[in-house]
Amino acid sequence: MKYFKRIIIGIILLEFLNLIIGFISNGKDVILPYTSFNAPPLYYDMDSLYGVTRQRNTKQMISYPWGGVVCKTNTLGFVDDEFKNDGILITGNSFVEGYGIKAKHRFSEILEKKTSITINNAGSGGVWTPIQSFMVLRDLLKNKKMAFKQTIIILTPGEVVNLDKRSPKNDLLRNYPYRLNDTLSFHKTEKSSFTNNLSLIDKSKRLFKSLLISKIYYTFKYYGAPKVKPNIVDFEREKLDWFASLIEKENFNSVIDIIILNNLGRIKIKEIENYSNQSKKVKFHLINFPDDLNNYFTSNGHLNKEGNEELAKLMEGLIRK
Repeated sequence: MKYFKRIIIGIILLEFLNLIIGFISNGKDVILPYTSFNAPPLYYDMDSLYGVTRQRNTKQMISYPWGGVVCKTNTLGFVDDEFKNDGILITGNSFVEGYGIKAKHRFSEILEKKTSITINNAGSGGVWTPIQSFMVLRDLLKNKKMAFKQTIIILTPGEVVNLDKRSPKNDLLRNYPYRLNDTLSFHKTEKSSFTNNLSLIDKSKRLFKSLLISKIYYTFKYYGAPKVKPNIVDFEREKLDWFASLIEKENFNSVIDIIILNNLGRIKIKEIENYSNQSKKVKFHLINFPDDLNNYFTSNGHLNKEGNEELAKLMEGLIRK
């Protein structure tokens, strides 16, 4: 019994030390609610233009080995500083946002250092789609009249394959723009699955993520190579043709670069390397992401630090200096 008491006291002392270290590294942010990729959403906004984005000007702690990552959003709801004209705008899903890693380790920040050009990261999680990326472009370039040296949309293989699959028939609980025949429509949910309020159970789960024992668990969970089987999917040219025509009709003042990361997450689109179109306003680029599983977090399949370094290296030649 006395050894059991010593163990309990030892755990309490270690957790107290863990809290002190958290305050030293993150200050008051150490008490922010933790979230993870599959956790109930927190700090999301049902935007009437983009769809689901993070709340503007907020902070949240993302689960990460040994402490978590503080994500701070700007006035647009993206995890970055305020966007600057004359930089480069990159938009896309949670791979672009850099889910689960510190901002300084994202491919966009790595490219900033290499090129000395400001990279405005408009990536977002929350079941993001290329159509939402298009809405970001239209809002920033036309409504807000921002001007960038280069504008890039990054597409993952899953986004290319499912570009027109989302509709009120299969996703009722979120706001989002979607393809309706050959035009765009907007679905506004009557009952959202996203919330800024947490139940007692959810609060308890998030509190557990801040404990030392949880950090030890996540260290083993996040590191190492995930067991992801390769998946070969068919290519439907019509979907990219439609997306290119959607952008072209907007008549933006600059060429829009679309970068397709084939084989990302080991999803490979067959025969997409032969794709080309005649648009003068849209330029497609194909990057074949390497098969190395050490580029991914074991827990959620997103790119880790090494994966972001690899992506920055592959994209450097596509940045206009």
